[in-house]
Parts: sequence; structure tokens; C-alpha cells
Amino acid sequence: GRPLVLHEQNSVAGMANRWLARVARRVFTAFPDVLPGARWVGNPLREAFLRQAIPAERFAGRQGPLRVLVVGGSLGAQALNQVVPQALALIPEPQRPLVLHQSGAKQIDALRAAYASAGVQAELTPFIEDTAQAFAQADLVIGRAGASTVTELAAVGVASWLVPFPHAVDDHQTTNARFLSDAGAAWLVPQAQLQASDLAERLQRLTREELLRMAQAAHAQRKLQAVDDMVQACEELAA
Repeated sequence: GRPLVLHEQNSVAGMANRWLARVARRVFTAFPDVLPGARWVGNPLREAFLRQAIPAERFAGRQGPLRVLVVGGSLGAQALNQVVPQALALIPEPQRPLVLHQSGAKQIDALRAAYASAGVQAELTPFIEDTAQAFAQADLVIGRAGASTVTELAAVGVASWLVPFPHAVDDHQTTNARFLSDAGAAWLVPQAQLQASDLAERLQRLTREELLRMAQAAHAQRKLQAVDDMVQACEELAA
């Protein structure tokens, strides 16, 4: 038969990959300690994520309100769409961060209504064209903890407040988020514990100095060679 090269993108391997890893010639993972004998290489990244300035350069000279990016993915994240406007409403207007909130296409109208009801101004959009640039411009990212999101947060180097999707298979988003939270690069907040008052309190206490430290901690976890390493393995096995 032909040689098999395997890549597991999440921090918890699915059943199919756990079985296939036994017969694969090379096994790669996006996170450490996922499969026996596997090589940790990260997830493939678009070039834009590799071109961003390092955190210290990006934070140099930043002044004024904190910049917060809320990302719900293409489907949106209803819990974030509800809680973030409520949290911002609890913060006195002079202390509020500047918020760019990506809702997902199907939830943009509900999100506009939620912000209007809360009496809070924010930039709302169903999609973000250049996620790498949006991450680089943010002081803090609030979002889910899918494998791609966690990989991209580390690649750019940005602090995050992660609310894992509670119904993910094997709860893998919680394990994904722990990769950054254990490194001091993120706060991990289970959706069942997500409260507007807690988020509002955190946002009011945050300083750019703390967020820079977290951004640097995230950046230290980046893996940038996934594509090159996997291509090399395929070429070696095909030779």
C-alpha cells in the first residue's frame, strides 16, 4: 500500500486519527502530547499570519482606549453576541474599549439589536476579510477556541479571552484553549460561567502592559513550519 502521512489539527485526536496513527508512516499534530510518537508542528497558516510585527513593536506607542476584537467565526457565537454588549454597557463610557465585533452572517441583525438595546456603540460586521491584520491591531481577542483560532492567536501573538464551544466533540475546544491559558496567554472561561459582570470587571482592570505580556506569551507558543515539515515528509516517503 501507499505510505500514510497524518495531521491532527486539534488538541484531542478524533477516533479516526487515533486509529490511523497506528499505521501512518509519519504523524504530525497541531498541539503537543496529542498522539504517541507524533511530531508537534502546529497547524498550517496563511502567509498573512507570518508577516505581522512582533507584539513589542505593535504595542509601542499605543495609546487611548483598549482595542477589543470579538470573533464568533462564520457561524457566529450566540453567547458572545449576547454577553459582550451587556458587559460593555456596565462600563462607564469614558472607560469603554473600542470594539470590533464579528457576528457571523446569520446573526448580524440580532447583534445590532443587542448593541442598540445595551446603548453601546461598536463596529459590527458579519465577516472580517483580513483576520491576521485584525488580530495584530487588537489588544485583546474574545472568541471561541477552535484549532485555527488558537493557532492564529499564537502566530500573531495576541492576548485572548476564550470561551470554548461547549458541544465540541470530546470538548476539544477546552483543551485547545488550555494550550494558551496554561502559558499565561489567555483566560479560559467555560460558557456556563460566562457573565457580563465578570467580563466588564476584567476589561476595566486591564492594562496594555499586562496584555503585552500575554501577547508575548502567546507568541512564544507559535509553530510556523507545519507546511514545510509535512511537505518534506511527503517528499521523503515518495522518493
